[in-house]
Amino acid sequence: MRSLLDFLSLKLLRKIEIRYRLINSFVLVSLVPLLIAGIVAYRESSNASQEKIRIFAGEVVKQVAQNMLQQIEKIESSSEELVVSGRMQGALAAYYSSNESERAAAHAEMTRLMLENYGSFEYVNQKYVLDRKHRIMDAQVFAQLGDGVAHFVDDAPDMKGKPYWSTYSTAAGQKSVVMLRDILFKGNNRLAGTLFVGLKPTHFSRIFDSVDLGYGSRLFVIDSRDGSIVVSGSQDNSDAVEAGLAGAIAQTVANGGKDFTSYQDNNKKKHLAAFAPIPHTDWMVVSTTPLNALNAEVRSIRNKIVFIGVLCFIVSFALSFIIARSISLPLKQLVGVMKETKTGNYLIRMDYEGKDEITVLSQRFNEMASKVYQHNEHLEEQVAARTRELELVNQKLEALSATDSLTGIANRRRFDEALATELRRAVRSQKPLALLMLDVDFFKNYNDRYGHLAGDDCLRTVAQILRTSSRRATDLAARYGGEEFSIIVAESDSTHAMQLGENIRSAIENLHIPHDESPFGYVTCSIGVTAVQVDDNMTTDTLLRMADVAMYLAKSQGRNRVVLNDRNGIAGGPAA
Repeated sequence: MRSLLDFLSLKLLRKIEIRYRLINSFVLVSLVPLLIAGIVAYRESSNASQEKIRIFAGEVVKQVAQNMLQQIEKIESSSEELVVSGRMQGALAAYYSSNESERAAAHAEMTRLMLENYGSFEYVNQKYVLDRKHRIMDAQVFAQLGDGVAHFVDDAPDMKGKPYWSTYSTAAGQKSVVMLRDILFKGNNRLAGTLFVGLKPTHFSRIFDSVDLGYGSRLFVIDSRDGSIVVSGSQDNSDAVEAGLAGAIAQTVANGGKDFTSYQDNNKKKHLAAFAPIPHTDWMVVSTTPLNALNAEVRSIRNKIVFIGVLCFIVSFALSFIIARSISLPLKQLVGVMKETKTGNYLIRMDYEGKDEITVLSQRFNEMASKVYQHNEHLEEQVAARTRELELVNQKLEALSATDSLTGIANRRRFDEALATELRRAVRSQKPLALLMLDVDFFKNYNDRYGHLAGDDCLRTVAQILRTSSRRATDLAARYGGEEFSIIVAESDSTHAMQLGENIRSAIENLHIPHDESPFGYVTCSIGVTAVQVDDNMTTDTLLRMADVAMYLAKSQGRNRVVLNDRNGIAGGPAA
């Protein structure tokens, strides 16, 4: 028992602010009895209202279902008289005759039969006779309508000689309640055709137009297979599929229920529904009543209880507020000041009066805030100094990461980033882009002859030539790898790029760096150039491959020369 009290008083309630604990204690004392009484009254009134609507609506839907059955049987009876009549049987027999005149006469006779039997009824939308292959025998029916009716009949289940009822909508949006029935030859009981009669839904809706259950109730007929609305009242234009209703009815029937269920509509609103099946069809007459509307009277009682509860709450709140304020307000101010310190503001201080425990807490907080402020000031000075040092180091590291350590020009990583950037810029600006690839001739022999230190000096000298030759800010000279270098030249055509390559080649040759292992006697280079008008299909790999091919052609043609490779082919020549 003690542990339970400790849990409630020291753990659970301590999660709630003191002022709310005090206020809620007064409110609960006054409202709990009233709340319990209100809930009991509300539930009993709700149950009584639901029972009343269950009985009343159940009887109504049964009567409407019976009236619907009478209308259906009347239509089925008249259609049966038609399909077994001598005129219909004779016309169908003539239709399957090989004599064209007999077939034409059969068409005319069936048209007259349909007009005589259904032409005078304004509630008939469609009236067709279809042959064994489900083709409408009336040649005046346009193809699109005929195809729609044929597909509808194709999809119908095996009727086994009985009428089949469903709904059909034309391409123009006209909805009909359809009766299908097989037409059999009386002599041999073989299939002769199919009778298709489409009726206006309003013909059936008149049956329950005068029925008003109140409470915002709706009365309609649905197809229990998919929840689609077959017939609704003339004031109800909704054709929404009530899948939730059909599912709820199926579940209720499966569980042994008979005529009443509840469900949520497409807008997630709860309804009560009474239902009754229409014999010989998959349809059900359904009456739905919004639970919200049904409980309107109950809510009136609830509202009165709420009003009384509000008055009690106001009195309790005023009394508890005065008591709670003397305790909670100083604590709230202290908590607010402490929260301010989360932003680093340790200059804020708590004003306090009196001699209670909250005053002692305020004094200790002010002392702590002063010490923390002094400590933070010193710490921020140290952090600022370390931050400046770190920024300088990061700048140096960033420069080193994009620079070749041997030559001091851009490295391969910086070159790849710059080439991709310039390629995108060239696509946007629709201006040419040039790329030069340079290889020091016989450099391995140079290293073997003069040593790697001399080889490094040679590469640094070549890099300096490239740096001084790149005069525009957008040009970039980079060490591509080993003794290979590359230069990106934006907005440059082949003529300018070739001239730049020749200037670099001659500048390196004119240095007269001795190279006894080269047939030229001095350090020379071979340069491959590509300069193209790029497009969206051009990639950096393509540019590199074109420049690389040109460079290897320069080497294979004798070295110490500049060769161009653009989309027009290979051009270039030996050094002057």
